[in-house]
Amino acid sequence: MHFQIVSPSSCVEIDQIELAQQHLQALGHQVSLAPHMTAQYRYLAGTVEQRLQDLKQACMDPSVDAIWCGRGGTGAAQLLPYLEPWILTKPIIGYSDSTVLLNYVAMHGGQALHAPVFQEIACKNLEQSPISSDALEVIRLLSTERSSSNKNALHTNRYVLSAENAIALQPSSTASIGPAQVLGGNLTVLCCLQGTAHALKLTQPSILMLEDVGEPFYRLERCLTQLLQSIDLSQLTAVVMGDFYQCPQKNVPHSIAQIFAEHLDPLQIPLYQCSSFGHGEHNRPFWIGASGRIEQLQLVIEHG
Repeated sequence: MHFQIVSPSSCVEIDQIELAQQHLQALGHQVSLAPHMTAQYRYLAGTVEQRLQDLKQACMDPSVDAIWCGRGGTGAAQLLPYLEPWILTKPIIGYSDSTVLLNYVAMHGGQALHAPVFQEIACKNLEQSPISSDALEVIRLLSTERSSSNKNALHTNRYVLSAENAIALQPSSTASIGPAQVLGGNLTVLCCLQGTAHALKLTQPSILMLEDVGEPFYRLERCLTQLLQSIDLSQLTAVVMGDFYQCPQKNVPHSIAQIFAEHLDPLQIPLYQCSSFGHGEHNRPFWIGASGRIEQLQLVIEHG
């Protein structure tokens, strides 16, 4: 496949980008870097115009199979007012600050893959693999969809869950929830969009995936409160927590799961934990906007 690497958010670590490019090309893929990949404007990977130009050019290039965000950080939301249908032409890969693009694409019917950003995928231990297992799964997901002889076929991925509140432990919840649209990503980034024209909207039954990094518990609780007060809770069938990586507890007696459960219990919304995605050691890819269901403490996501 031909991957175009763009950076719609913060400045990239170009050494890591070039190393990942080298390793992925060694596996037989074509990897091209956007013209402004090394640009810098304050802490951003270029001006709004430069980042938008790179993203649009990648989307419009017929030779490009998928667009991989080089880094998260901040800044992707600045592009939202200028997005047009061209953003829906190719799968977009990323997470963290790319959450704003993924959910925009998903809510408009495009393909959005929550997965490691490109500068994270190179492995230093080449005896195992040149790129991470999560990145290899990204390629498998994309390749399976492209090579499927039956265009109506659904491909299934499963993610192990643990129940984190009382309703999630009820027999009705452990048996089956869904089908529902899978949305979400970084909690702080999502909350920064609420109240704007590009806010997360639940227009059908939805499973909300949430993760974060480096935020103290009081900020996470504040963000969760804002999010729950700004979406249609009647459409929220479940919340799945990913990794809340290096989020300082600061002498708080409750875990982050207990805090989330305290808010979701009165709403009768089941809460689950999934250690497979986020900023931590593992960040398994999953399709944002795809159909998902929860059965026997597994999240099952179908895409095709």
